[in-house]
Amino acid sequence: MKCNEISDKLSLYIDNELSHEEMQLVEEHLNSCENCQKVLEEYKKLISILQNLPEEEPPEGYCKRLHEKLLQNSSQPEAKRTASKIKSFNRNKWLKYGSIAAALVLVFLVAGINNIGRMGMKAKNQSSYDMAAESPAEYNGAPAPAAPKTEAAMPEEASGMGYDGDYNIRGELSYRSDDSIMMTSSMEEREMKIIKTGTISAQTEDYDTFLNELSIKTSSMGGFLESNNTEVYQVYNDKKLMYGSLRIRVPQESFYELVDYLENILEIRRKNINETDVTKEYYEKDNKVKNLEIQEQHLRELFEKATTVEEMLLIENELRRVRTEIDALNISLSDINDRAAMSTINLEIEEVMTASLTLKTKDSVWDRSKEGFINTVNGIIRAVENLVVNLVSSSPILIPAIVICIVGFLKIKKYWRHKI
Repeated sequence: MKCNEISDKLSLYIDNELSHEEMQLVEEHLNSCENCQKVLEEYKKLISILQNLPEEEPPEGYCKRLHEKLLQNSSQPEAKRTASKIKSFNRNKWLKYGSIAAALVLVFLVAGINNIGRMGMKAKNQSSYDMAAESPAEYNGAPAPAAPKTEAAMPEEASGMGYDGDYNIRGELSYRSDDSIMMTSSMEEREMKIIKTGTISAQTEDYDTFLNELSIKTSSMGGFLESNNTEVYQVYNDKKLMYGSLRIRVPQESFYELVDYLENILEIRRKNINETDVTKEYYEKDNKVKNLEIQEQHLRELFEKATTVEEMLLIENELRRVRTEIDALNISLSDINDRAAMSTINLEIEEVMTASLTLKTKDSVWDRSKEGFINTVNGIIRAVENLVVNLVSSSPILIPAIVICIVGFLKIKKYWRHKI
């Protein structure tokens, strides 16, 4: 809470007539504000002084004179009081109706001045409206999209500073967004805005060679590789198989030429081609930018004619809003131009190995016998090797076990000898 709000509530705070929450807010503010603490102390001192004042007796005869005055006033004729009431009623009635009539005259006068100003602006811009109405552009046999009217938002502060809904500043400066000139491109030949995109998934037997050839081909078309993410996705017999995710940008007229090139040198697994017509969206935004630029120019003219700081601040805020909207629309238009001029192909490429289809000839009986003998000898050798390996690896356990068995056997043999 601010100091002025606290100052208004100090009297209620002293009388303990605030709610619990308001009491806490006031106490928190008083703990942090020395000025308000001083004001509170002054209030308390004043109340203490007033409470300590001695009671004074009324002068002699005061009660008697007051009683006589009351009796004198109550004894006035009823007709006189009635006439006074009628006279007061008639005076109030004429005052009320006279005020209403004066307000209506003032409203009509202001409305007439505003209409005269708007008629002058419409007469100045009528030629532009007629030209746009007589020459409607057609795009592929359909009417061209009209630019939407842009109503500039009026700050809330304007309601108390002499502004009305048509941007009238104290009846002297006038600006109305609904009467802005509709700037259209109906007289110009409109360029088609088509965004072409493609997604292709394919395989190749030599990834590095393909990537080099693709870079050369793309550069020759006036395009470029926007992104290239390559990784090893499999290793087979010491050969690394590569996987790549590529984003290719080429001029729109070379889009299908590059697609055909990829189909000829790759094994296509999946292909998706899209064409999006954004012509209407583009020219709607372009017309909106032109209208906003006209509004910006009008606002600058109003700013030069502004006579008070309040008017300047309001117009400056509106100029900032209009400029922000223009910049955002220009960024969107640049993005559409870029995507329409340079098409995009998203390519996913996998490197695969060549399949071998060579059939082995059947071996002779001697060759198969020799191979079987060799396999048997190799099996015996591998078995002996495994046995030796197992004995050696188990020796830490096997040797103590053998020693224990031998000692036990000798003890049992000696025992039976003595028994016999």
